[in-house]
Amino acid sequence: MFAGIPGQMQAKEAFARALRGGFVSHAYLLAGPEGLAKTEFAREVGVALVTPCGGCGQCPACQRARRGAHPDLRVVEREGDLIRVEQIEPVVADLTLKPFAATTRVWVIPEVDCLHPAAANKLLKSIEEPPSFVVFLLVTDRLERVLPTIVSRCQVVPFRALSDAELGGYLRERHGLEGADAQAIARLARGSVERADRLVGDAAGPRRREDYLRYAAHLTGGARPPGGPDPALAFIGVLARQQDDISETIRDDLQRRVAELELQFQDKRDLAWQQSRAEARAKREEVRCRRLAAQDALDTLVAWVRDLWVVACGAGDVLWDCDQRDELVALAVATPEHYARLLQIAARTRKDLYLNVDQKLALRAMFARFEEVAEGA
Repeated sequence: MFAGIPGQMQAKEAFARALRGGFVSHAYLLAGPEGLAKTEFAREVGVALVTPCGGCGQCPACQRARRGAHPDLRVVEREGDLIRVEQIEPVVADLTLKPFAATTRVWVIPEVDCLHPAAANKLLKSIEEPPSFVVFLLVTDRLERVLPTIVSRCQVVPFRALSDAELGGYLRERHGLEGADAQAIARLARGSVERADRLVGDAAGPRRREDYLRYAAHLTGGARPPGGPDPALAFIGVLARQQDDISETIRDDLQRRVAELELQFQDKRDLAWQQSRAEARAKREEVRCRRLAAQDALDTLVAWVRDLWVVACGAGDVLWDCDQRDELVALAVATPEHYARLLQIAARTRKDLYLNVDQKLALRAMFARFEEVAEGA
C-alpha cells in the first residue's frame, strides 16, 4: 500500500495506524495542492478497507479492487463541470445496503469542491450519520471551496508539496534519473509528483520544454532571429500540437475501450449505457489533460521569468531551470522590477486557465501585455 506514492509520510502513518487498529473514521477529506496523487492515495486506502489482506497490492482481491471491479469500492467522478445531485442520490440510496463482499463499503469522491450546492447538502446528511460499515474518502485541491459543514464533518488529512530531496529520490527510484536532469526536474515540479512525471515523459520523448524555453527567451527580451516565427504564436503552436496529440491518444484509448465493451455486453441497452459512460469519461479526461498541458506550458514560462528575476536580483544559486544557468545569466539584462511585472501578469493568466476560458486567447492576451511592459521599460 502506498508504495508508488512518494512523500506524505504523516498521512501514510496515520492511515496505517488506523487500519491496523481498526479505528477508521467514517469520513476523511484529503486536501492539498494539485498533483500530489491524492486520489490514487484514497483509492489505495479504499482497496485496503475492502480486501481481506488489508491492501497487500499483489493478491487477486487487490488487483480486482484496483481495476474498479470490487462491489464495495465505488468512485464518484465528476460528470461535466459539477458533481450534480443526480450522482449523489444513488450514493444516499445505497448507504443502507450491507457490504457485498467485504466488511466495509467505501465511496471515493475526487474533486469534492465541484459539488453542486444541492448535491453537497444531500451528501452532508449522509456524512453526518452514515452506517457503521460506510467510509467516505473525499479529495480536493481547493479546500477553501468545499462546503464548510462538510469539512467540519470530516477528518481532514493534509497533503503537502514534496521537497526537492523527496522528488529527487522518487525520480531516482521510479525513473532511474540522477544528476543535473533530476535536479532540474525536481525544482521545476515544485513539489508535484504528477508534474514531475510529466516532465520526465517530456524529457524522454517530445522535449517540448526546449521549444517552450526557446520562445520564452525571445518573449522576455532575448534577441529574435531575423525572419524567425513570431515567438508568441510559436509558443502557442507548441501547445496546440501537444493538445492535438492528447486528443488523438484519448480517442484511440476510447476506441479500444468501446471494442472491449462490445465483447463484454451483449444486451444493446447495457452496451449503449456503458459506451455512453466511456465517452463521457473520455471527454472529461481530454478536457483535464488539455487544461494541464496549458498550465504546464505557462508554468514553464513562469519558471523562466522567475529565474531571470532571480539572476537580476543576484541570487543565481536558487534557479529552477538550473540546467539553463548560462543562458539565463546572459539574458537577464532588465531590472528585477521588470521581471516582477511579467510574473504578476502570468499569475493572473494562470487563474484564468482554471476557468472555462479559451486557453490560447488567454495566452495571446498575456503576451500582448508582456509587449506593453517591454515597450514601457
